[in-house]
Amino acid sequence: MKTDFDYVIFGAGSAGCVLANRLSQSGKHSVLLVEAGGADKSMWIDMPLGIGKIWQDARISWQYWTNPESALTGQKVFWPRGAVLGGSSSINGMIFVRGEPRRYDEWAEAGNKGWGWKDLYPHFKRLEDAPADTQDPTRGRGGPMACSYGVYRDPISQRFIDAAQGVGIPFNPDYNGEKADGVGWLQFTIRNGKRHSTARGYLHPVTDRRNLTVLTHAPCEKVLFKGKRATGVRIRHDGMTHDIKARREVILSAGPIISPKILELSGVGQSELLKRHGIEVLRDLPGVGENLTDHLHTRFNYKVNKSVTLNDILNSKLRSVQAGIRYFTTGKGLLATSTVTAHAMTRSHDAAPYADLKLQIAMYSAKDRYLSKTGKPTDPFSGIGLGQFHIYPESRGAVHIISADPTVDPEMNANYFSAQGDAETALKGMRKLREIARHPAMAQHIVEESDPGFDIESDDEIIDFMKRTGQTSWHPVSSCRMGSGPLDVVDDRLRVHGLEGLRVIDSSIFPTMPATNTNIPTIATAEKGAVMVLEDAK
Repeated sequence: MKTDFDYVIFGAGSAGCVLANRLSQSGKHSVLLVEAGGADKSMWIDMPLGIGKIWQDARISWQYWTNPESALTGQKVFWPRGAVLGGSSSINGMIFVRGEPRRYDEWAEAGNKGWGWKDLYPHFKRLEDAPADTQDPTRGRGGPMACSYGVYRDPISQRFIDAAQGVGIPFNPDYNGEKADGVGWLQFTIRNGKRHSTARGYLHPVTDRRNLTVLTHAPCEKVLFKGKRATGVRIRHDGMTHDIKARREVILSAGPIISPKILELSGVGQSELLKRHGIEVLRDLPGVGENLTDHLHTRFNYKVNKSVTLNDILNSKLRSVQAGIRYFTTGKGLLATSTVTAHAMTRSHDAAPYADLKLQIAMYSAKDRYLSKTGKPTDPFSGIGLGQFHIYPESRGAVHIISADPTVDPEMNANYFSAQGDAETALKGMRKLREIARHPAMAQHIVEESDPGFDIESDDEIIDFMKRTGQTSWHPVSSCRMGSGPLDVVDDRLRVHGLEGLRVIDSSIFPTMPATNTNIPTIATAEKGAVMVLEDAK
């Protein structure tokens, strides 16, 4: 095994695949991309609606759980993360969202030079291959990441769009264009009926580059240092420990759970925590693992009178076979799209500067969104879910090691709803969903609200329901936050404070939660990060 490279990247996820492509592109630099998981070879990864299978497959998804969430009646929340090339872009809901531009401007206004919308926009445009039927000049063409509208447009989703307009949310044909708010059909990282992860878009097309090496099934134990300079990483592969040298830089792109874990195992983090686990303190950075933020998804379930939902397919062998034949022969049908079809970005109150609620329709109903508790995939009737999350939660959690043993998972505390305003804003989102469900355009399709039922009506009852049933939206961020404050971990060039030759480039560096889903902002961050790395190499 070759043991020295110019750049060593740990984590082949949404960010790492981008970095491996861009840093090896010129042919001037040798690059090693290291991934703890395996290859992304699975029919269920390719099939957009295969996510119901891969969430529970430990070969494809890391099976993380939070600690008991005190504000959520003590329940643990399932946090699946991608355990294959492409990371969570290989297991997510595939929603393609740039996010509200003004949110990025706030990052720059907070002192992160070069992170405003005008700075990030070129990277968003570069990464995408926008839908052919989108004429907005701000969209990108020919980029590595496919973006397409769903091929399955059903009557109930259209009624959701109609009803949202009926309660005052304007129609937006392209929320990735000049305006982010409004209601409309979702766009996805799907091409020709197959998931298009960063592994598919950035990594697989360039694996024949002689200066790029990809190593799977190789967990990282720690970053190696000489003084305050990172010189490489220690990994485990084929039952052996290997020290890999990085002549220029080590880049952590392992995501918001593992990037802070590796820093702490390497002696970078809260000094008292490190000492408690017998780890020598290299750099006291109290913000490592702190400021963890996630979107808490809550929803109502409905029994509907149109047999077009995922429930109907999964609850019928005949329909399952028919849907499978249609998908494998044409690349179309419900199996060729995500579980969600349309969404609305709207304000919780008139004084909000921009949309702070995301509402969406899912083409199935189930007691457990991730099938992680009940084992029952869907309700035994035609059903849909109307869900929402507060886009900018104020609650903050943490992720930290509980042992110096690198094989032990860290503990995660999301602290959902620990900030009082989060539950209040989410309640407004749930109220808006009820308005949509009761609007004549939607009500004609609804037989009943199956969970929790329209008799659950008071504020306290709905908040209690959210606390009992809320689940992750797969959007943890900010555990290695960018900034210049005492709890920030990297500077605005993504270099770890007080150290040399070490960067963190993934969603853990976000100063705050971006506007809605995090995959595309993570890819744009990696595009920008690659430019910075190459600039500093000159």
